[in-house]
Amino acid sequence: MPMSAAAVVAGAIVLVIAVTVLLGRKRRQSEHADDGDSDSRGFIGSILSGLFIVALAFYIVIVWENANTVEDNAAAEAAALADTYWQLGVAPQPQRDHIRTLIRDYAEAVEKDEWPQLRLGGSDPHTGELLFSLHTEIIQLPVTPDQVKSARDQCLTRLREVTDNRRTRIGQAGGLSPTGQLTLVAALVGAAGMVAFPITIGFTARPRHLILIATMTAVLAGTGYVLLDLTQPFDGLLKVEPDAFSAVSEEILRIP
Repeated sequence: MPMSAAAVVAGAIVLVIAVTVLLGRKRRQSEHADDGDSDSRGFIGSILSGLFIVALAFYIVIVWENANTVEDNAAAEAAALADTYWQLGVAPQPQRDHIRTLIRDYAEAVEKDEWPQLRLGGSDPHTGELLFSLHTEIIQLPVTPDQVKSARDQCLTRLREVTDNRRTRIGQAGGLSPTGQLTLVAALVGAAGMVAFPITIGFTARPRHLILIATMTAVLAGTGYVLLDLTQPFDGLLKVEPDAFSAVSEEILRIP
């Protein structure tokens, strides 16, 4: 955990302890006051905790599926590159070697240049230019004989898949979808409510109560940090690495 995040968590714990001690001292004289509404307080607390858990579960599912989608799209994009490289085996020279060089350059550019930009929420213009050059060169392949024409058509189909997957990947680098953002806000609000509710309704300032509220605050603060860390599929705990493009770069070197 970065020092800044750790400082925020520690500050939140200290603040909650200070608030609970202050409120507890003010209510010390009424510790044994009427508890006739304790059932309703417990009921409301259960509802708040239940809503928080539901929002948390939905958010985890969303970010997990998002990371899986990014990984699957990367694998599909890399597979389409490898298939394009294979199909070019029947293309005439010197176009064949030139296009194959562009494919190798594109796979390397995605891994080394574009992936770091995706972590920042952007993309690499040079990688896009390489993909555009690939389209241009393959379109210019001859349409005779039939074997070359068939390979040309297959390559164009695979490049369309590469383009679609890259477009999706860049879009996912922008962060959560509106649904993901909504569930994130709901989870953070729920976490804050879990701490605010016992302070608002009041409780005794006994040591075990202070320890309980401080522990819960620490856990929820850590949970909130993790939730914020999961907003970017290319960075954080669930970050997706460009392993598919590393593998395809090695694979195409073995293709005759």
